[in-house]
Amino acid sequence: MAPDVDRMTVAARRDRLVVAACLSLAFLQTLPYVVVGWITAGGTAAGDGALHALSPAALLGLVGFGVVLAVALAQPSLRPMARGGAPSGATGSDAPRGPVLPRRRARSLLRRLRWAVGAALAAAAVHAAAVLLDDATRSGAESFGRSLDDGSALWAYVSVLLVVLAQDPRALVAVVVAMVTLTRARRSVRPPRWRPARRDRRPPQGARTTHRSPGPPPS
Repeated sequence: MAPDVDRMTVAARRDRLVVAACLSLAFLQTLPYVVVGWITAGGTAAGDGALHALSPAALLGLVGFGVVLAVALAQPSLRPMARGGAPSGATGSDAPRGPVLPRRRARSLLRRLRWAVGAALAAAAVHAAAVLLDDATRSGAESFGRSLDDGSALWAYVSVLLVVLAQDPRALVAVVVAMVTLTRARRSVRPPRWRPARRDRRPPQGARTTHRSPGPPPS
């Protein structure tokens, strides 16, 4: 495969992985609110839970999660595998060399875990910032400016961030989704099986289709 085509294939796979991870995270972070609302108070509460889980602040958090995950998948050591089992542009230490040693596997696991935690923290940080800005739009610019001056805005941001990280299941779900995505990215993509074109066995137009009459039987 040509290098340009190889890079385009890996970039397209990276984009698909990021989009699939963001959609999976949106579904998984909405599911608990819907289930708990349905069990406790019925369909109306389930709808309210879904709206809460898919609020503009939560969707902006998904954007932060996807950006960090895309940056992680652009790293040479975490880049998605190309067809044939080698990562795009893998040279030197990035190229696979025989069986993976346990120490090397552990380093790879820790690297993926760091990026997964970073993606979850980015989602929580963007979510908390969106909540704080939403409150600022309601209180007005003058009140928000005073809160910036006395430091209360910073403490409010930290408190919202801690609530998102400690009490909200989204952070843990984001870590799990990111880990699964980063692990899938290192799996080799099998090339499509080549199937020979079926030959058209019909005789061409104008060809002779009548069978010759058998000759006289041997005497």
